[in-house]
Amino acid sequence: MTSPTERARVLFCITVYNGRDFVPDAIRSAVRIDVSRHDVDVLVLDDHSPEPGWSEDLEELCTSLGVRYYCSPRNLGIPRNVNLGLLAACDEGYTHVVIANSDIIVPANIVNALVDGCRSDPRVASVTAWSNNASMYSIPNGDPVGHLGAQQRVDWLSSTLAAANGDTVVDVPAGISFCMMIPTWAVQAVGLMDPVFGRGYCEETDWSRRSLASGYRCTLATGVFVYHAGRGSNESAGLLRPGATSVDEHELIVDMRYPDFRGEVGRYGASGELERLFDAATVTIAKAATREFGYDIEVGYLGDARTGEHKPVVRIAPGELSTVTVDYLGFTARLPLTGSLSEGDLAERIIDFAGGMPGRVNLLDRGPRTQHLLDALGASNAIRPVYPQRV
Repeated sequence: MTSPTERARVLFCITVYNGRDFVPDAIRSAVRIDVSRHDVDVLVLDDHSPEPGWSEDLEELCTSLGVRYYCSPRNLGIPRNVNLGLLAACDEGYTHVVIANSDIIVPANIVNALVDGCRSDPRVASVTAWSNNASMYSIPNGDPVGHLGAQQRVDWLSSTLAAANGDTVVDVPAGISFCMMIPTWAVQAVGLMDPVFGRGYCEETDWSRRSLASGYRCTLATGVFVYHAGRGSNESAGLLRPGATSVDEHELIVDMRYPDFRGEVGRYGASGELERLFDAATVTIAKAATREFGYDIEVGYLGDARTGEHKPVVRIAPGELSTVTVDYLGFTARLPLTGSLSEGDLAERIIDFAGGMPGRVNLLDRGPRTQHLLDALGASNAIRPVYPQRV
């Protein structure tokens, strides 16, 4: 196994087709990647974008940012465009290659986290980043577009998960190439993406199944988070039908080649492993946020849907003191509470979880239990609703 301290040489490939509105953000995000531990080169692969003037503007942007740029002389489709990056990484002596969509925002720790995942076991042939939009591996979020697209937030979320999970990776039925790292030895052992998948979709599933059949592992990194808007320019280009998430014809190819794949995915989804990972991730995010940014408490069933953006909101259902959630940036974590709790016990658990007292308590419910909870919290700054005397 490669030494964990040895510098890796990573080629970070961004595949592009049109996307003037979002591609520049993805590239600027990539050039911010931390290079203190590993060497990183960014390569933009323009698949002969048809929008007039866009390729010229994109090349100029890449030049200004010190990013490598290549425009195919004709449209190749996603699998062949990805293969250009895989071949370049192998031919030029890189140790790892990242295949990334152009509608993402990556955190500064992306390469460190993915390389650590690859090096956690010599059988790891791919590591997919965690995201809000990575097929079945997506951490549930109520409003990713509104909350998660900013670079600073992506950096915070990813570093928070890294601090909790380190280089831990979990096995998955297939990788997702919206942002996936492959060691170049795996490219040489497994091969390239199959051009039979035409303009794209399902090619990484096929590659993953070939990898698994060779005895390697396809994994998901739990210590990194990448924002993914999803679809990019594929729907407008006619690659995806409106509302679709894949290409039916390509799924039929996967079904014919790997008849057990759908069953394996179903069993994995039903195993509860993903729900456990999602719950652990949201609790990690909630705990870090309450301790770093403070928190407010809302007691009642009618909360303010706008809260939870700038600092976490702990929500307590008044009739069920064992039902406590924390909302932050569209993520909802359920506090791990068991058994029947008194108001004092609940207050103690919340304060211990958050590492301190709440900033304020917003009472949306009245009753003896609510008042007892308020007394236990010692909240002198509670906000009580004022109801009209008559309706």
